[in-house]
Amino acid sequence: MAARNWSLPNIQDLSKEQERARLLPLDGCHLIVGGPGTGKSVLALLRTRRHHRDKGGQGYVFLVYNKLLLEASRELVDGAVNADSWIRRFKAMYKWALSQHCPVDGTPYRLDWPAINEAILNASAPKPPVTPFVIIDEGQDMPKDFYHALAELGFEHFYVVADQNQQITDEHSSLREIATELDIDPENRIELTENYRNCDSVARLAMAFCVEDLASPCVKLPTARPCVRAPVLVDYGPGCRWDYDTLVERLLKLADRDPAKLIGIITPNNKSRERWLKSLRERPVTLDHGRPRILTYASDSDGGDHRFSEGGIFVINAQSSKGLEFDTVFLADIDEYPYQLENKDWMDDLKRRFYVMVSRAREQVILLRQSGRNCPIEAILPVDQAILKRWR
Repeated sequence: MAARNWSLPNIQDLSKEQERARLLPLDGCHLIVGGPGTGKSVLALLRTRRHHRDKGGQGYVFLVYNKLLLEASRELVDGAVNADSWIRRFKAMYKWALSQHCPVDGTPYRLDWPAINEAILNASAPKPPVTPFVIIDEGQDMPKDFYHALAELGFEHFYVVADQNQQITDEHSSLREIATELDIDPENRIELTENYRNCDSVARLAMAFCVEDLASPCVKLPTARPCVRAPVLVDYGPGCRWDYDTLVERLLKLADRDPAKLIGIITPNNKSRERWLKSLRERPVTLDHGRPRILTYASDSDGGDHRFSEGGIFVINAQSSKGLEFDTVFLADIDEYPYQLENKDWMDDLKRRFYVMVSRAREQVILLRQSGRNCPIEAILPVDQAILKRWR
């Protein structure tokens, strides 16, 4: 297995706006706003270094949206971080403060916020927080009630990084809601504007899906990192240049060409994820370096190889791609995304999802569509072939 160039930047390599965000006071509430590739997650992790102790208990906690991002964050700092997924840690915070289990709404992954807020309001003397400093990544994907409850439980010091344009969950917060619930002074909000991840053509395609909001503007296009290959939409199946099996072989050979690169295949649902995973693991093909690591992640499973520091192919669903980064990204079976063409809010949410998925790629992005199927997603795809080439 080949090691991949994947690590936190050195402090001296930060931009002026990033360094300003890094050096904000430890006390108080701060909001860092920026689009994909601006270094928000990097700054959140660098923030943990200012709090972290080699021995003894930690006075901070680093909260992320999902378990896969949690694993990736821990790997970047060699495990030296007190981190957790936000739902799991909130349940622990609530139980500590009120000495009772946190109310849930039907499933362990959906919290009953009305019951939570009522219990906090009626509590006589909640215990003070064990970790008074809270650092939050992808803060737009936690609900407003989450921030309200933390403030009511006595948490006073927050460092939140967020982008309103990347909301892809049913329960989310606007930047205004985060600032209001945490009483964040406008002077303690910093906006990051430069994209340091994507090469120019990938960034341009991502921008085509950006539903710009005045509260969270889209990032500037990078000018110093030209892409070697332009983004492309590939139709596969009957009547096309490639069928499914040929496409699987080409994917495996692409990974074999440079074993140190990590390829992300982002699928619309579990059925599609399992189909691609099975084919990549079983399709007979002659390779120079042997079959690459074929990884996957599902929210209802634990364990497995999820390392981002080595090359291979990682097959995940769209919902799990938040905050991650790959060298090349394939958006598989885009014809299978649910849609409501007459519902503007629905289609805007779909654009945000594609904005997030495309911007996971450092160097190249390829969209895959099955031929002969209805594909309403065409309605949100750019028609300019200078932005998205089309192969059939």
